[in-house]
Amino acid sequence: MPGVFLLSIFTISQIIDTTGPKANNLSGHKVIFTIDDGYRSVYDNVYPLLKKYQMSATLGLIVNYVGRGKAGYGNPSAFLTSGQIKEMMESVNIEIASHTLSHPWLTRLDDETAYREIFLSKVILESLFNVPVITFIYPYGDMDQRIRKLVRKAGYRMARAVRAGEINLWVDPYRLPEFELRRETSLEAVKTHIKNNPITILLVHRIVEKPQRFTEWSVVDFTALVEWLYQNRIKTLTLADLYYEWQKELIKKMLLEHGSRQLEPLFKEVDIDATRTYNPR
Repeated sequence: MPGVFLLSIFTISQIIDTTGPKANNLSGHKVIFTIDDGYRSVYDNVYPLLKKYQMSATLGLIVNYVGRGKAGYGNPSAFLTSGQIKEMMESVNIEIASHTLSHPWLTRLDDETAYREIFLSKVILESLFNVPVITFIYPYGDMDQRIRKLVRKAGYRMARAVRAGEINLWVDPYRLPEFELRRETSLEAVKTHIKNNPITILLVHRIVEKPQRFTEWSVVDFTALVEWLYQNRIKTLTLADLYYEWQKELIKKMLLEHGSRQLEPLFKEVDIDATRTYNPR
């Protein structure tokens, strides 16, 4: 039985038919925009497109920089204000995720200091935006087994890393891989990755008119990507959405193992994700 469920939509090892009439049908594919740091460019250049096409995104916020409008950890761009973030949350499905208090290299910190960065950022964000924060994003992708244990201890359900690999919540929910939009990344490379994978987690930092730093991607390419997703009916999710879908799969697995054959009526009657981060729209 376990092998069957490792072929669910939550692992990239799923076999995809690349021949025949269904080869170009991408409507079953899913994309998750994870936007790190919370730069003002999110509001200026990403939010209008998300709003236009009613798409979702996970926003990883550095707590100490929210609303400061000044230089961050060596980068001169301004950051989002809490008002701008709340406006986005009211218009589209935005998940708030923690990117720590100050964006440190976590593995270089002692346990107490690292846990403070991980745990207090969650508490503050939940208080500021009145939503559960279940997703953690490692600054610089810097983590090890010790840091992952602290993230889990702090109450997060999953965490996104900075690495390639298979997306498999059954095996490793605290080291989710991504595909990064960097200055040198071509639009065609992004499309190819999405075509070849049933689920894609995209790492976005700043979307700007003229990319100069390696973490920037162009507005023209991002606009074309969003329009391509819309035209191909590719659904966008947040990481929290992915987690709750996985939880539903897990409950189905448990019920099937106990011989239940009336699953859908049960899901209609019971709200299994009462703590979800979805916007009540």
